[in-house]
Amino acid sequence: MKTLIDTNYSAKELNNQIELHLTQLAKATDEARRSEEILRYLDFCAKFHNYSPGNIWLILLTKPNASYVAGFHRWKSLGRWVRKGEHGIPILAPMQIKEENDDGIEVMRLVGFKVVYVFDVSQTEGQPLPPMPNWKSPQKNKELNQRLIQFAEGKGISVSFENFSKDIQGVSKGKAIAVDNSAGTKTLIHEIAHELMHQEGDRLQSRATKELEAEAVAYVVSNHFGLEELNSPNYLAFFEVTTEKMLAHMDRIRNTVNEIITAISPDS
Repeated sequence: MKTLIDTNYSAKELNNQIELHLTQLAKATDEARRSEEILRYLDFCAKFHNYSPGNIWLILLTKPNASYVAGFHRWKSLGRWVRKGEHGIPILAPMQIKEENDDGIEVMRLVGFKVVYVFDVSQTEGQPLPPMPNWKSPQKNKELNQRLIQFAEGKGISVSFENFSKDIQGVSKGKAIAVDNSAGTKTLIHEIAHELMHQEGDRLQSRATKELEAEAVAYVVSNHFGLEELNSPNYLAFFEVTTEKMLAHMDRIRNTVNEIITAISPDS
């Protein structure tokens, strides 16, 4: 396979390589979605409520390092219990009543809110949690990073490196990218792909679609330049990406990959 050093390829050959890499990624993602490790983790995540923006803000104000929060009885059903002396995190729970509408159909009507308490996993003990499947790709290529940064800046996109908390690896802000200092080159490519594909006319796309496109671009470009230990299939499995979904976005992914590879190759 040709690398950053050996880039004497034709346009047809490059397109063939891109399609081959995407097909391989789609197959590997399907396999990851069926793996016991991913299924256990997704099942675990599904047991937690989706909180409103207001409640997320309350949780972060009370316990900034919170990760998984649930009520006392929810934790008990998961084989864990809240440690004695722990203080709950207050959030607002909706109060609803049943009533009939004008068509005689029974509906729920919001009548107010009440304060309830949830607890972070760090406040509990008991059955161990399933480990998060590995989705990070930490390998860095200094030369490739420099070329990618030059490419981004040529597009009017500033690049900075920071120390993020938790599992955040990078952020695309619109004409600006921030990447965690521990993140690999693939993350930089991923965030550049977001800037190229999702900051202008594609704001209405779902997050899953955006992550599919950006991660597929990052995987193919990384693979083309010889980066290893690419855990993209695990990452895409979290967003329920299938072969059909990936192939439906083939043209958009291929065009962005082509643009990046052509721009950062040494003979460009």
